[in-house]
Amino acid sequence: MKKIYLITLSLFFAHSMFGQMSPHTSLTSKSSKVYTSDLQSIKSVAPFWSEDFSNGIPSSWTNSTVPWVYRGSSTSPNTSTGSQGAYAGTNGPINSPTAQNGFMIFDSDYYDNLGNAGGFGTGQYPSNPNGHVGLLTTDAIDCSMYPAVSIVFNSFYREYTGIARIAFSIDGGATWTDTMEVHPEILVNESTSSDYEVMLNMPNNIAGNSAVHLQFIYDGTVLYGSYYGYYFWMIDDVRLIETPDHLLLRQDDVYGGWWLGYQSTGDYGLDYTFNPMAQALNNPYRFESVLRNIGATTQTNTKLDISVEDENGINVFSASSNSISINSGTNDTLATLSNFTPSNMGLYNVSFWASSDSFPTTDTLVRSTIITDSVYGIDYDWNSDGANMPGSRWLVGRSCGGQVVGNAFDIYDNTQLTSISFFVDDESVAGAEVAVQLYETDGQIYLAESDPYFLQNSDLGSWVTVPLLNPYPLFAGTSYMAAVKGSQHPTDTMMITSLALATNVSYIQDNGCDIGTQGFAFWYTATTAMGIRMNFGDISLSDKNIELKSNVNIYPNPSNGVFSITLDENKDCEISIDNVLGQTVYKELYNNLNSTSIDLSSLEKGVYMVKIQFDNSSSLTKVVIE
Repeated sequence: MKKIYLITLSLFFAHSMFGQMSPHTSLTSKSSKVYTSDLQSIKSVAPFWSEDFSNGIPSSWTNSTVPWVYRGSSTSPNTSTGSQGAYAGTNGPINSPTAQNGFMIFDSDYYDNLGNAGGFGTGQYPSNPNGHVGLLTTDAIDCSMYPAVSIVFNSFYREYTGIARIAFSIDGGATWTDTMEVHPEILVNESTSSDYEVMLNMPNNIAGNSAVHLQFIYDGTVLYGSYYGYYFWMIDDVRLIETPDHLLLRQDDVYGGWWLGYQSTGDYGLDYTFNPMAQALNNPYRFESVLRNIGATTQTNTKLDISVEDENGINVFSASSNSISINSGTNDTLATLSNFTPSNMGLYNVSFWASSDSFPTTDTLVRSTIITDSVYGIDYDWNSDGANMPGSRWLVGRSCGGQVVGNAFDIYDNTQLTSISFFVDDESVAGAEVAVQLYETDGQIYLAESDPYFLQNSDLGSWVTVPLLNPYPLFAGTSYMAAVKGSQHPTDTMMITSLALATNVSYIQDNGCDIGTQGFAFWYTATTAMGIRMNFGDISLSDKNIELKSNVNIYPNPSNGVFSITLDENKDCEISIDNVLGQTVYKELYNNLNSTSIDLSSLEKGVYMVKIQFDNSSSLTKVVIE
């Protein structure tokens, strides 16, 4: 799995829809990963025992004094609610196939504080100051017909100091042996995805017995710093299967390089979904995956394979890793022996799969990246509308102060930053004052900024690009942070949308809102990638005076490609339109323009940026062709 030793700072991370903070300190700045899993290869393996909690907790099961809680369609809260704790964030409920029929939760966060920030130890079953333990125990299960057994279940888990475990008993619960940690890869302030599925091979001395009891244990007695417990564990759709002899799982695929890449390059190893050609040429794509043997026997000659296709479906690169043997129940990280250097701008799709002597191939995952001329981004917002990502939003313009949020970027080729783009959440307020800023590394060294910019109605739910006061040189081998600063206002006015599921290099600065315990101007790490991009394209000096968009009306928008542009008064101007790759698809000079119609119906559907350049100012507006 990906290691997290790149930077060691005493930072929290922020989480939830509004950047709510964890109460805990002394965390690494890289501990915000969300782990995902894909067990498609076992979907066809029929279980010999299962429980989906559609009828609540089975009457033959036992629950502890500090109980697991059943969420059902008629309970209160019901299946639409996950953790109710003050610090767990708005993660929501587990996303298992039968979640609507019911699931189980141990809500350590809520038990300790009853949903009240700062209320440590005031809950019904406090984890502080002594810890707490939740035990959910099955009745006897007959495994006598199966020499190798695996437990498979959906598990939505987020860790501070509590540990998720499973124990086994073959003597009616008199003794419990072979306790297994369910999520050993999850570190402090990391979590699984809500649809995570676990498969654990049961110990050999347990499988084959006629009366096996399982016990799900939330162990909140592990001390971290000065706290016990936090945050939650939800489970659903528990089933037992006979372990297949050969079963290989590929997980956590990256094309930016993780631990193996870090050792050789020393960078963050980010997956750049928008990558300027000059940067890609100096930092070829590095491919890695975690391969996990969840079969009953050793997998020999196991290797990772990748292929890269361009936007026309033509294969332009293929590579493989070394072959290794992976023992049953273990995993290893494999990297391809060669890296990919793109030759053209445009979209590339990367396919990941793995194989061994005994296992033909894992499911194939396809991830994408776009080579641009100047846009640098780590978000996954392909259509630039934010509609398809389960992201969150971060409050930056608040009544308590003007927060600053940003993404870090590694620079591999000397260049200059001309502007910063950011995605404005649609619940922001027109008129809110913002500015873009540049910092070195993780926000500790301030470098540059822009003039103030005031949000327009057309900005809400859209990308906005604001130029720096002057282009700023960026040097290869250095990491920078592109940031957006809000302004204090009597009401919350400005929100930045997060457009990726997780990141290790997004930050938020607390400027008066007490989102943590470290005080004013402290930087905390965030759990999701901000919708913030760097731009290296040329920006003229006149662009520093971007006019309010109220003097430009583009309609209809979205359109079929035919739309009108109307100005509030006749003006000489140049209209240019760029696609998402920064390529100009339309450019025309107009004398004394008041209104004109433009036909882009022959172009592909998608998002385009309309720039109207006047003598001393300009306007930049997004249009969508459907």
